[in-house]
Amino acid sequence: MEWFKKYQYPILCGVVGIILACFILSFGFFKTMFVLICGALGIWLGYYVQKNYLNK
Repeated sequence: MEWFKKYQYPILCGVVGIILACFILSFGFFKTMFVLICGALGIWLGYYVQKNYLNK
């Protein structure tokens, strides 16, 4: 378990890269980018609402 703590970010990024490659091969580049952009906008919107409206 010590080696996982030492290399957790490279392992995590490698897994994300493999998943992203599978999505690109399955659905195509532009559809995958559209989903990633929508996901990023959703995360940003959720963070914005939480920071500005829910913690008052």
